[in-house]
Amino acid sequence: MAPIAAVALSAVMAGSVMTAAAVEAAEHVGGAPAAKAPSAALDLVVPVKTQNVVRYKGEPVGLYGLGFYAVAPKTVEIRTDRGKSYKNPVTTKLSVGDGADKVTTTLPAGITASPSTLTGFFDLKVTDKAGKKVASSKLDFCMNSNEQSRVDKDAVDKSPYPKQCGYHPYAIGGVFGLPAGWSTPVLNDWNNPLAFKGKDGTYTVTATVNKKWAKALNIPAAKATSKIKVKVKTVKEGQGYGYAAAAHDMNHNHGVAMTGVDMNSKDLSPQHAAREKARKAALGKPNVPAQNAPTGSRIAAAAVDKAQMPDLRSLPATGIRLDTQSKKKKTYLSFGATVWNAGPSPLVVDGFRKPGKAVLDAYQYYYDENGKQLGYSPAGEMEWDPREGHNHWHFRAFASYRLLDANKKKPVISGKEAFCLAPTDSVDPNVKGAQWQPESIDLYTACGQGNANLLSIREVLSTGWGDTYSQDLPGQSFNITNVKAGTYYIQTIANPDKKLGESNYANNSALRKIKIGGKPGGKRTLKIYPYQGLKG
Repeated sequence: MAPIAAVALSAVMAGSVMTAAAVEAAEHVGGAPAAKAPSAALDLVVPVKTQNVVRYKGEPVGLYGLGFYAVAPKTVEIRTDRGKSYKNPVTTKLSVGDGADKVTTTLPAGITASPSTLTGFFDLKVTDKAGKKVASSKLDFCMNSNEQSRVDKDAVDKSPYPKQCGYHPYAIGGVFGLPAGWSTPVLNDWNNPLAFKGKDGTYTVTATVNKKWAKALNIPAAKATSKIKVKVKTVKEGQGYGYAAAAHDMNHNHGVAMTGVDMNSKDLSPQHAAREKARKAALGKPNVPAQNAPTGSRIAAAAVDKAQMPDLRSLPATGIRLDTQSKKKKTYLSFGATVWNAGPSPLVVDGFRKPGKAVLDAYQYYYDENGKQLGYSPAGEMEWDPREGHNHWHFRAFASYRLLDANKKKPVISGKEAFCLAPTDSVDPNVKGAQWQPESIDLYTACGQGNANLLSIREVLSTGWGDTYSQDLPGQSFNITNVKAGTYYIQTIANPDKKLGESNYANNSALRKIKIGGKPGGKRTLKIYPYQGLKG
């Protein structure tokens, strides 16, 4: 694909040069040359104009990975920041070029509604053979695909930018980027792919950069639109796996799993099979510590410079809902809880097997700004969790959850949770020391999935990243069957026993206001109040 894309890029850039030359010649005829217009920050490239899409009987047509590419003639970087309050609009800055040639501008306020993605970037349209519109959609855009690749032989050999976007309602900032001469697929948003119902046949898919984004990135109208013809065919199960698909950048939240599907089954639909293949390709590398417990360099957490420690913070509860078990006549309050590391150092915890024991001794390691290990301190224990949905190693007492009364004081329900530490969500890649490409962003490699016999394990919460846990697995959600109706607060607390050393313990708690209605023992209702204007 890279050679084809490189040829396409050369053609696009050559066309741009010819157009500029023609304009310059025309201007010289009339007098002094005008100032040179800024070049487009991104070029759209379509190396294959016609593609085949297959589906099984009864399935819609899913356009997951067609060959639309965005190519960066110069290094392009977009940073988003929400500031100190979620009530603030997202600030967006665009940088184009490198070194002394780098130009940074602030884009119009409100151009993106989320720091985690560039919202409303593309207008998509599907028309049939007769030109009739059969589907349309707006598509957010994230340049940080696992399928980024260089298309210019002189480009840098590795992109420093994140390889996934994900989404968290309380994300604070974002970084998106492509080095000069690199490309990224456009239709790689698996959370909201374009799909439509239609007969087998030929369709035209048109992707147009939205006017506000085209203006901001200096993309002329003539180059803001790309088209691909797709030939749709219904096939029998087990056939038609040969179509392209963009990387599946999954958001690997704890407790979230795809159920009811055998990922190794040959009965997966072509679209689903391609998604699973891409998901496996995007998995991180395992974190592997030494095989023996440390014997030297022991230091007290209090002796470590705060500038060389992590800073754990809780985000407000998300995804709050009621789960009713009719047979048991019980109602549970479920929610998602995120602890993130504001840095500047990563949180590194190694567990080492106790001789003849089922638990691991845990140690926290500290590093200087150059990544040199300074030492370690004891941090409790790790335990094997065999429950369904877990089946991996947990660090004990990483977080605590409480349901507080209306005065935010008396805990109505309280519980602690052991966590598998893994960077599942990018929260703010703009903080000092943020790691844009952490080694492991999935539970399978980060937490020793399925291996209770490990001698040791390393679990890391990278700077700028959060670890999200959905409180819907056994023993996690609050049983509110007999709780009185009224106003309550869900409190999430990071590092409740302060076993982990960090620079600031004052920001470890977050509150989310809710109202529980209905009669105890009967049908319950739930009202969720916005947090600083956000309803996530």
